[in-house]
Amino acid sequence: MIQKNDDHQLVKSKFSGISLDILWFLVILAGFLFFTSLIPLPPNDFWWHLKIGEYIFANHSIPTTNMYAWTLPPNQPFFYAAWLAELLFYILYRIASIDLIILVRTVLIGVTLCLLAIEAHRRSTSWRITALTIALLCMMTINNLIVRTQMWAWLPFITTYSILKRFTEGNLRWYWLLLCPLSMIFWVNVHGSFILGLILIGAFLLGESLSTLLKKEKALTWHQIGWIGGTGILSGLAVLVNPRFTAIISYTINLLTNPPSQQLIEEWQSPTPKGIANIAFYIGILLFIIILAYSRYRLTPTELILTIGFLWLAWSGQRYVIWYGIVVTPILAREIKDLPLKMPSFIPQRNYINFALAILLFIPAAAAQPWFVERLPLPDTYWKQVLRSSPAGPLLSVETPVAAAEYLKSHPGGRLFNEMGYGSYLIWAIPEQGVFVDSRVELFPYAQWMDYIHIINGTNYNEILTKYGVDRILLDKKLQPDLAMSLIKDRLWNMEYEDPYAQIWTKATTP
Repeated sequence: MIQKNDDHQLVKSKFSGISLDILWFLVILAGFLFFTSLIPLPPNDFWWHLKIGEYIFANHSIPTTNMYAWTLPPNQPFFYAAWLAELLFYILYRIASIDLIILVRTVLIGVTLCLLAIEAHRRSTSWRITALTIALLCMMTINNLIVRTQMWAWLPFITTYSILKRFTEGNLRWYWLLLCPLSMIFWVNVHGSFILGLILIGAFLLGESLSTLLKKEKALTWHQIGWIGGTGILSGLAVLVNPRFTAIISYTINLLTNPPSQQLIEEWQSPTPKGIANIAFYIGILLFIIILAYSRYRLTPTELILTIGFLWLAWSGQRYVIWYGIVVTPILAREIKDLPLKMPSFIPQRNYINFALAILLFIPAAAAQPWFVERLPLPDTYWKQVLRSSPAGPLLSVETPVAAAEYLKSHPGGRLFNEMGYGSYLIWAIPEQGVFVDSRVELFPYAQWMDYIHIINGTNYNEILTKYGVDRILLDKKLQPDLAMSLIKDRLWNMEYEDPYAQIWTKATTP
């Protein structure tokens, strides 16, 4: 009889809902997924990738040349390193259009945050501390959440990081390390950030070697360190599992040193203390230093190398802030746990009411998905940033020239000068038109980008446009006001088309 009661209690404990404590994290996660779901899709770094995915799907081969920019030879070499990400985009598009791609982006960031939260909770033993550190990460990364090929790299990064950390702490056996080179095979074919996987392994190898040399407490044996080194070798070999073999390495090096990308694109620039994301980044650094000074916990050599290395990386370019945030979040959670503060005692109770509350928290995020979002009573300030009821798909930024592209499709011809982001959408919508420039920044020579900047600033634009033989202009009225004002006063150009966001100008046959 007593045994029956014990069994009943055991079964009952397995189905007792969730604790109130975890709701702290779930509130942050649900709110962030709602915010992420509402981010408009800008044209810059998506549509040309989708077009390449269509090409790969239709031709069963990866292109190797320019193809779409009329200012360069069609056979100008270009390296499509993210071919698998592009193919995945197009497969999702064929299944359920842009809607499914946007949903997958949101799911990927959600899963990444959950895995990171599990790691932060494992180190802090507190969902409240975990929620605090995840909230800081979310604010730091709001500029890194648009639909782009980078989104396929989030899971390989957090997976590699978590496996290495748990192995060094003795929580995983050596064979779990084999997931690192396996994930690298996927990673190297979806995004250039695969190099960060090798950097992670190198940081752990160096840091754990120092711990062993210095005879730190709980230091690994040299045999265990050898497993990390072997993982690095296998992951390095896995990098070569791509259609271009060793060429992927030279491509990555060239991209990291490419003058147009490094000097002209904002996300490659160092973060300045402007905007929520960059301010949160600097606040996060300050908090990390203060908490480190007062916490009883001291960073291991590996954690110190990771923190300094990825902080330097984030300082060198805004696009790297998300990787720094992922690395530092569990470390910060561990520091906060050992602050000399008297925390109020809290015994989390598990019940079904908390489970019901958790479900309710995610209803707004579900309602914000592409199939339903336009029914939400969102403020007009938001809808001014989004093309509603667009035939090209939901949640498109007003910077997407859907209407102008339809006009050009029905009125083809001319050597077109276009805004850079517009070029990406034009490649998808009317590839036969050809573009002056587009978001494949490294494809175009630095001199051409300088000409582009002079043109949009209204500086010697007629002389430069004549040099290229341009007789038609598609501009963004918001992003290129100087050029728009110059053309209004210029008798050499006639306005052919205008909508609330774009203008098309044609060169006059006679002044």
